[in-house]
Amino acid sequence: MKKLRRNGFTLIEALLALFITSLISLLGCMLINLALHFAHIDVDTQNQFAILQIRRELSIVSEIRVNEERLEYVLNHKKYELYFDKNRIVKSPGYEIYMENIDSAHFYKKEDGYYLWFKKQNKTYDFELY
Repeated sequence: MKKLRRNGFTLIEALLALFITSLISLLGCMLINLALHFAHIDVDTQNQFAILQIRRELSIVSEIRVNEERLEYVLNHKKYELYFDKNRIVKSPGYEIYMENIDSAHFYKKEDGYYLWFKKQNKTYDFELY
């Protein structure tokens, strides 16, 4: 009697391989979708964090005013200013960067508050700072 040689896979083995492949593909698609979602949210989170830092610093100033779309303030007897330069919101003296990749920005005073208006990636934002 001849021995039967089995070449190939059984139906169960093929279905199991197909199931594992589809499961890995589904998880990969979900991870890519999640990464794209977080990449989009990251821009708004960075903006909000920068505004929070500016508000925190301005909360303890002794004097504040807007001069030619720049925000000038006195903190611990030192004069500082926030302004838009080279697509950034920066603080001087020095060159401390608060926000980057901004198309345009300016500070202004309205009623009893000080505001920052800026445009980033074709979206406009307007935040009260002080």
